[in-house]
Amino acid sequence: MNTERKKLLTSMFWAVLIGLIANLGIAFLMDFKDILGALKKVDYTILLVPFFCYLLIYFIDSIRLIMVLGQFKLRIPLWEAFYNGVVFSLFSNLTPMATGGQPFQILHLTSIGIDSKKATNVALSRHVEFMFTAFAIFMISIPTAVGLANSMKIGREPMYIGFIVSLSTTLFFLFTLITPDTLSKFVLRFEKTKFGHWLSKKLGKENWAELFHHWATSLKEEIGFLWAEKTHIMILDVSLGLLNLTLQAFSLFYVLERLTPIGATFFHIMATFVIINLVIYYIPTPGGSGSIEGSYIWVFSGMNNAPAATTVAIVLWRFATYYLHIVFGLIMFFMYSYMKDKKQNKQIDE
Repeated sequence: MNTERKKLLTSMFWAVLIGLIANLGIAFLMDFKDILGALKKVDYTILLVPFFCYLLIYFIDSIRLIMVLGQFKLRIPLWEAFYNGVVFSLFSNLTPMATGGQPFQILHLTSIGIDSKKATNVALSRHVEFMFTAFAIFMISIPTAVGLANSMKIGREPMYIGFIVSLSTTLFFLFTLITPDTLSKFVLRFEKTKFGHWLSKKLGKENWAELFHHWATSLKEEIGFLWAEKTHIMILDVSLGLLNLTLQAFSLFYVLERLTPIGATFFHIMATFVIINLVIYYIPTPGGSGSIEGSYIWVFSGMNNAPAATTVAIVLWRFATYYLHIVFGLIMFFMYSYMKDKKQNKQIDE
């Protein structure tokens, strides 16, 4: 087994261990008998709905990737597009603050012949779309979310933190896209400071600020091209991204609705899901492992005053959408690696 695969299995071990410790800690703080009682009443077939919701997202992202790359006259097979979505999810789930998804997504695209700059811009433009979609949901849901937070006995704090983080990060991305020159000038000046020189040594590149300037400009130009020349494609892409968020929120709503006396509407759940999700991934655990369980239990227990049932619902939802998808992603990763190695060995023999 090569080093890359060993690191992957090690990351999986830590993600599962951190999640297990967090869940045991939550169970310890609550009435364990109530949790066991709630578990006995569960029909475990409910795991299928959230699992397949997230599986469907891979297919939707495959269509989105093929569609956007096609605007640059680039073609990739459906299988490669599907694997790209899986590898993005897998490495997001296994890296602190979910930071590994995009680099591995870009790495995969470059490995199948996509120009690295194009791959980077497509991946980051997708992230920008997500941030603006989340921000739109955030703006629409402010009255509802504030009223909901004020009515909660517990869980208000992460809601309010979510408001602030959502607004700040979205404004930053908007500023970067609209005025890349302004940001580039700041980065070029920063490069000349002591910390900038230290960063240059760490990166091994003396002109990293200039490279950033060229990248920021090309990102603006390519996103501008897509929105100006291919507006209908981008509207469809954003709509499919919104469908992905809806499926994620629905998977959570479905489990809560089945297992808890939740009184909130689907829109309440989706607004809360989007806002809190923008916060918890900043916690430095693999894929938010542990922090997601704790945050969602904290928030949704405040909506239904049924902490034991909510704990069971959130843990089962995470099992179906996180842990099972890590296993699925690992199977796909090893299958893909095996097929790639076999193909390379065949070419060497010939």
